[in-house]
Amino acid sequence: MILSSGVDIVDVYRIENIINNKRDKFYKKVFTLIEKKYIEENNHNPQTIAGMFAAKEAISKLLGTGIGKVNFHHIEILHDENKKPYINLYDEGLKVCSQLGIDNINLSISHEKKYAIAFAIGYGKDKRVQVPKEIKRLLPKRDKSSHKGTFGRVGIIAGSMGMTGAAYLSSMASLRTGSGLVYSIIPESLKEILSIKLTEAIIKPVEDDGTGHFTMNSFRQIIEIIEDMDIIAIGPGIGVDDQRLELIRKILLEYKKPVVLDADGINLVSLDPTILSYRQGPTIITPHPGELSRLLGVSINDIQKGREEYSKFTSNKYNTITVLKGANTVVTDGKEKIYINSTGNPGMATAGSGDVLTGMITSFVGQGMSPYEGAVLGVYCHGLAGDLVSRDKGEYGMIASDILNNIPYSIKNLEEFYNN
Repeated sequence: MILSSGVDIVDVYRIENIINNKRDKFYKKVFTLIEKKYIEENNHNPQTIAGMFAAKEAISKLLGTGIGKVNFHHIEILHDENKKPYINLYDEGLKVCSQLGIDNINLSISHEKKYAIAFAIGYGKDKRVQVPKEIKRLLPKRDKSSHKGTFGRVGIIAGSMGMTGAAYLSSMASLRTGSGLVYSIIPESLKEILSIKLTEAIIKPVEDDGTGHFTMNSFRQIIEIIEDMDIIAIGPGIGVDDQRLELIRKILLEYKKPVVLDADGINLVSLDPTILSYRQGPTIITPHPGELSRLLGVSINDIQKGREEYSKFTSNKYNTITVLKGANTVVTDGKEKIYINSTGNPGMATAGSGDVLTGMITSFVGQGMSPYEGAVLGVYCHGLAGDLVSRDKGEYGMIASDILNNIPYSIKNLEEFYNN
């Protein structure tokens, strides 16, 4: 498809005057060695030079930069054996062309005695991201006088022996999404490896009785740590047993601020769903169909056939914001609000992808967004980050850390709303 075009017209007499008075300086500024050789072979013909100059200007307009960041030497006008012009791009010119998704440029140059004109058309796949306005408006604009405390104190309760990646990915996702302070609350046995892996998060190890996972003896320390948090996430990689069920029950009932419940957090609550009914404070749950199946006692097949209906039912029954993951992730408060996501791809069906989403939603809510809007924006940006990975690496080799590393670029597409 045609993605862009550029046109420029040049006065041949003007170029002729420059050649007569400042030829060496003009050639040095505008043309590469190969271009200068071609000009010499054509006896410094003013019409030829004007045509090549117009072509460079036309290409700069096609790229949307003009001559500046992309300079004359980044655009090289060459000719085949039939003297048909074609283009080589370098440095910034090549970079911008790639960002626009242009993989082929057709160039036409024409001239007569007085004027030379160049017309360029760029073809390729459009790589620009069209973010819906209703999504862009969700992202809070940052005040210039802000400090790290402004952007939320987030607690991530995650991990167990063999599942350190869950704590790492969810904590790093919160940081990459913009949280000012992220506390990674982990079993004592994991502190050395996560202190190495998580250099920007604050590591808070708690008693685990040497088991490598949370126990009831973790409770009092956890409560003391999270009392000043704006939000917590709980569940990624924590494991399931009776002790951890009782632990999560006590945390959810005592902590009154927003909670994002994911993975084993949902699996534990599925053993006693009444915990959600008695909880005071907003709760966001982020199940995949298998986890929701366990929570509701409904088959995965039935849930997949009625994703919106079961999401609403869950939210109404347990007073939660429900994020049902999968193709076209559903976000609903069970009442009037429902969002069906349009970003994401099958490559995101990889271990740890859900942990990244948990960290993102937690971060947005911790920055002051409502639980519903924070969930919607987290889901959208998570899917977009995966789509950005897919463009460069494809879907087959995508891993969760690829999605993590593209979070800033996904959010950057929304930030541009404030500059337009």
